[in-house]
Amino acid sequence: MISQRFFAHLESPLFGVYHKPRGRSAASKVRATVICPPIGQEYNRTHWTLRLFANQIARNGIHVLRMDYHGIGDSAENVDQIDSLKIWRDDIEQAIDHLKKESGAETVLLTGLRLGGALAAEVAMERPDVNGLVLWESIIEGQSYLDSLRKMHATMLDLWVCKMKSPNDSNIEEILGSQFQRSLVDEIEQLKLDLSEVVQPQLIVDSETRAGIYSHPEPGTQFIIEDERATSWCELAELESAWLRPDILRQLVRKMKDMFDRLERFNALVAAEAIQ
Repeated sequence: MISQRFFAHLESPLFGVYHKPRGRSAASKVRATVICPPIGQEYNRTHWTLRLFANQIARNGIHVLRMDYHGIGDSAENVDQIDSLKIWRDDIEQAIDHLKKESGAETVLLTGLRLGGALAAEVAMERPDVNGLVLWESIIEGQSYLDSLRKMHATMLDLWVCKMKSPNDSNIEEILGSQFQRSLVDEIEQLKLDLSEVVQPQLIVDSETRAGIYSHPEPGTQFIIEDERATSWCELAELESAWLRPDILRQLVRKMKDMFDRLERFNALVAAEAIQ
C-alpha cells in the first residue's frame, strides 16, 4: 500500500510517500529505509526510478519513505529560499523520525542518490539510529559536481539563437533551470565527503570508472556494485530523459535484503512483535 502525506513542520511541511511492506516476508525484525533523492534536474530524471525502487523493496518486507526536501518536489517553500545544506540534513532527520513512528522501527537505513547520498552520509555520522547506508552514485566532492553542472548550463545557454543570460551574482546562481542562493552553492562547493568517518555498513552503487573513489579503513564495511552502463549526468542531451537502471535495481534490491539480513543477525533491528 502506498500513501502520500505531509509531515514534520505544520507551518512548512515536508512531503513524503510511504510504501508499506507487501507480500510475505521471512523477516522477524522491522526493516525500514528513507530514500534521499537528488536535487534540481537530477531529481526530475530519477523520480520514476526511485518510485520503482521503493515499490520493489517494499515487496521484500521493508518499510519505505520517499521524501522531498524543502524547496524540492512537493514539499513547502521554493528552492531559492534554501540557504544552507543544514536545512536538507534536518529534513532527512525529520523523515527518519516520521518513519520510525510509522513503522515501529528503532533504526533505519538511509538510501541516498547523488547529492542525497552525501546528505545521508553526513546525517549518519550524527545519528546512532541509522543502521546502514546505501550510496547510489553519491556526490563525494562538491566542486567537481558543480563544475559539471555549470558546464552543461553554459552549453545550454549557448544553444539559444539569441544570447541568453541567467542570474549569477553574490546572491543567486541559476543552474540548469533552478535558482540557488549563493550561500547554499558555496556550501555545496566546499563539500568533501569522507566515508572513513562513517561507521555504519555501506552498500555502494556506482559506475566501473568511479568505483575506485570509495574506500574505508575498516575491512568489510563496504560492498560495491559496479554499474557497467556509463553515467549520463554530464550529458546535456540526457537532461530531460528519465534515468532508468532496471538491471541495477534488481541487484540493489537483492543486496539490500542481504544487508538487512546481516543487520538482523547483529541485533541492529527491533523485533516485529514489539510493535503495538
